Amino acid sequence: MRYLRFILPAIAFILVLLLFLKFPGTESGDHENIIALDETTICVATDIHYIAPELTDGGKYFTELIENADGKFMQYCEEITDSFVKEMVTIKPEVVILSGDLTFNGAKASHEGLAQKLKSVEDAGIRVLVIPGNHDLYSRGAACFKGDGYTLVDNVSAEDFSQIYRDFGYEEALARDDSSLSYVTELNSGARVLMIDVNTKEEPGELKDETLEWIKVQLEEARKSGNQVIAVSHQNLIPHNPMFTDGFVMEQYEKLCELYEKYGVRCNLSGHMHIQNIAESENGLKDIATSSLMVAPCQYGVIEFKGDKATYHTEELEFEHAEDAGRFFKDTSTRMLKRSIAEPNEEICSFFSEVNSAYFSGRKDKINWNESACEDITKESPFVGLYLQSVYDDGFCDDTKCEF
Repeated sequence: MRYLRFILPAIAFILVLLLFLKFPGTESGDHENIIALDETTICVATDIHYIAPELTDGGKYFTELIENADGKFMQYCEEITDSFVKEMVTIKPEVVILSGDLTFNGAKASHEGLAQKLKSVEDAGIRVLVIPGNHDLYSRGAACFKGDGYTLVDNVSAEDFSQIYRDFGYEEALARDDSSLSYVTELNSGARVLMIDVNTKEEPGELKDETLEWIKVQLEEARKSGNQVIAVSHQNLIPHNPMFTDGFVMEQYEKLCELYEKYGVRCNLSGHMHIQNIAESENGLKDIATSSLMVAPCQYGVIEFKGDKATYHTEELEFEHAEDAGRFFKDTSTRMLKRSIAEPNEEICSFFSEVNSAYFSGRKDKINWNESACEDITKESPFVGLYLQSVYDDGFCDDTKCEF
């Protein structure tokens, strides 16, 4: 018994140490009142780029525009969007999150059309949360495409956006930022979702100092309430690829990342790149970028909370023309290569399109690397060669799933 006075303090010290280690990046005691999460499922989709049917006739101008773009399967935008809505109503997650670039070119008619579709998700008892992306506000490219040309149409302001999507996060918010369209809302009794907008008219792509201070206040409130936090942004929180930094990662990301680490934010969900990829800070904070719903394989993310465990994985959307989407993306990749290399042979085109498809879908583990083809491409186009090298350096891993 005389040894108890030595053993008991040692056991107490170990328990405190374990409690501290469970929540890296936070101060001791900050999570003593943390609330255990109920089992919860969240679906996240991004970069839908919806365009209202009345804004295009599928004519020559629009067809050439999308065939020479980045592989978005806009020909079947209506089918993909409707299939996504139907799938959400069928599987019934607690929450559906759309992390920006809701519209193709920011047209007001597209915003209103998408909001009407999302209403059927809410009517099924599923909460929908949205934030804008860089294509959604004050767009000078908002247009209607007919035949060989286009005409400009009405776009939306930040105030318009919050009104159109008032039922999808804004009216139910626990708090809203005065400097942006950021807000925080309750996920369940044990967690909150921090929806961060950096697409303001004054400083597009940059996290404002005022918004950063607002975020700190919200994280303090969540800590006091014992709530865990997941964060959402359109632009990336952490660099994913050295060739996708400027214009892709939000400015002042270092400060926000440091703040998230300090307060133990579980993860950040982003998009914008159209690439399925998971990046991690030096301290283990994950930025999970979900690929565009309009780019093959037209997938969305699924987050499942079970007690202390949280997982993320992707699901491919089922719709009639899904296989056509894959072929279109590979054809677009070949067209992109031909704009950089004069008369590339079939082996080079096949290699490039396969690498592109695997990278954008998050399945780099499926790449069959052809060093000879890579060298031939690099000789003809050093820029494309740098892109291929960046994919190679990222490692042949599966970015469609993780734990956090």
